This record gives sequence, structure tokens and C-alpha cells, in this order.
Amino acid sequence: MATVTISRHFGAGGATLGARVAKRLGYRYINDELIKEVAKHVGASVGELVSLEKKSVKKSRLMSFLEKVVKTDIIERRRHRRLDVQEYVNGIKEVILRYYNEGNVVIVGRGSNYVLQGKKDVIHVLVVASKDFRIKFLVENYGFTEEQAKRAIERADLIRESFLYYFSGKEYHDDPMIYTVCLNMDQIPMEKAEQIIVSLVKEKENER
Repeated sequence: MATVTISRHFGAGGATLGARVAKRLGYRYINDELIKEVAKHVGASVGELVSLEKKSVKKSRLMSFLEKVVKTDIIERRRHRRLDVQEYVNGIKEVILRYYNEGNVVIVGRGSNYVLQGKKDVIHVLVVASKDFRIKFLVENYGFTEEQAKRAIERADLIRESFLYYFSGKEYHDDPMIYTVCLNMDQIPMEKAEQIIVSLVKEKENER
């Protein structure tokens, strides 16, 4: 039961690649579903989390991430006690570990590469691309204008850096040493990238 984590630059095609790999392997694909599960797990609302930021001694980068990424209708269940940032991060870790224990899963983002670092039967993938490639990918696949794509990439890069800080304590998250394979989508077609990951998974499965 292998697990694949995909950390990616926004617009590099990581989510698309993850979905293709999951379909090819017959694995479960986890992307937006993860944040929904975490929201249920911690039972918080965006309002409560934003309030927590205002009262934090250190400005919370995670709160900015939540306001931009999490839809309020996903996490409207209230609770009676206050939620702190670490509890939220712990919730993310617990949900990711549950998916890992179930196995046969492709997890996109949400710090999964850090949470499962050193775990058995995990393949960590980093998907990167130049800004020009990412703009072109968003325009062609998601209907962005070039200006919209540029703004979205800049914002997403800041969110990624801030969010992953809570899992690593680092400002830089593209260190190749923490990944099994790094894929430069400027140089590798989507089909080839898919095949590389599938081959790594098959090799991992054959090791058992």
C-alpha cells in the first residue's frame, strides 16, 4: 500500500498530474477533500480562526492561508472552546496520517510531504515549472487571462511558503533532498511525468 505526496508550484500542473497518477494506479486521490476532512475534525469556523490570529502573540501565517483557501461553507460547525493554531495543524497531520495508514493514496499538498517524511512506502514528488510555463498552463487549462494568472501565481507562492512554514519551520520548501523525485514540467511532458511516478510506485510495491 504505497502513498504518493505531491508538493507543487501553483500552475505547474501538480494537481492534474496527481489525478492522472491516481487514476492510472487505481489509488484514491486526495486534494480539496483533505481540507474538508480537517475542518470536520477540528470543528471550527473561519471566524474563530481569524479571531485566533488577532489574539496571537506572533502573527499567524496560517490564518492568511485559511482566509484565502478555505470556503466558509465547509467549516461552519461551531465549538464551545477556542481553537489554537497548533491544534489546527495537528488536525491536518492526523488526517494525513489516517490517509497514509489506509494506503493506496495520492495526496496533493497540505504539507503531506513533511507530515510523512521518513515514513515507509511513501514517494514524495516535487512538481516545479518556470513562471512562463505556469502562466501558460493556467491560461490554457483554467481560462485565466495572463494578468489573472500572474496575480494568482504570486499569491499562491506566498500562501504556500507561509502555510508550509508551520510544518517545517523553514522558509524554503523546494530542497530536492526531501523529495524522492523533482519534476521540471518545462522539460518533461505530462505523460512522461505520470509514467515516472507510476514506475516509482510499481518499484516500491515490488519491494514488498
